[in-house]
Amino acid sequence: MIRVTILAFDHSVASTFTGPLDVFHQAGCIWNRLHGLPEAPLFEVTLITNDGKPFTTRTGLHVTPHGAMDKSGDMDLIVIGSYGEFVPAGPRETRVAAWLHEHYLKGASLASICTGAFLLAETGLLNGKTATTHWAAADRFRALFPSVDLQPEKILTHEGRLFCSAGLSAGVDLSLYLVERYCGTDVARKTAKAFVCDTGRTSQAPYFSFRHPKNHGDTAIRNIQEDLERHPAEPLRYSDMAHRHGMSLRNFERRFKAATGTTPLTYQQRLRVELARHLLETTDMSFDEISWESGYADSGYLRKVFVRETGLRPGEYRQKFRCTR
Repeated sequence: MIRVTILAFDHSVASTFTGPLDVFHQAGCIWNRLHGLPEAPLFEVTLITNDGKPFTTRTGLHVTPHGAMDKSGDMDLIVIGSYGEFVPAGPRETRVAAWLHEHYLKGASLASICTGAFLLAETGLLNGKTATTHWAAADRFRALFPSVDLQPEKILTHEGRLFCSAGLSAGVDLSLYLVERYCGTDVARKTAKAFVCDTGRTSQAPYFSFRHPKNHGDTAIRNIQEDLERHPAEPLRYSDMAHRHGMSLRNFERRFKAATGTTPLTYQQRLRVELARHLLETTDMSFDEISWESGYADSGYLRKVFVRETGLRPGEYRQKFRCTR
């Protein structure tokens, strides 16, 4: 059988280890059981922590692992669950990263879920390679691991024996993907059907929420950001805005990008896309009407920006996220 070890942490989100635990444990079993066939387990699954002690999830669930990191034997695959609030590596992180690196050199594949990517990156194995993590952790990840090619729009990344997935539920996507790699498409498809899961998701862009960084220390730029956020649909001349805050246009554009990581135009476009998303989710307005409310007379232009930012056409987005009333 294929030996899978799932590494969990105190105060983690439970679904990032219970989801993979269920998928791997039930692959070859649940579909057969539902159809009156003999169960044929394919994976030997173990849940461990760094010290083997019981731990508590973020929701207060008390969990007793099967064992400790240092007492686990050889394995084919190590799945790293979410880590919570990652800070620059301390002694525990360094120890876990060294353990992961050691088993990788022995031939194990490594797969991270959500913020588990931080620990995988701490090994150095992702340097120069693609990775993904939860979209909300992307800026922090880039700051800590600039040598990694982070692609936060992706649900999954795969580089040799290194795998990463985005936030929370993407851990199930990753687990099914790995079931397919180890056991074939038929087993993965049947497991997904038994769990009533979609397969083949490739992007987490539709789930992004535009983050407005304001802890950069530039008061004038923060004031401008707040102006843009209060009136995202209003036509604005950046030269007038710069003049009101005592800056030349060139200085304004330079300072804005230094503070926020993007240009004023892109920032305003993302604010308008956020407004359009909200209207698609909560109203019956046509897309032409939504475009006008979002500051665009040309709905075709907003459609182009919308697809670029979310990965979905407006109609697809509304169908996926529409609030039921």
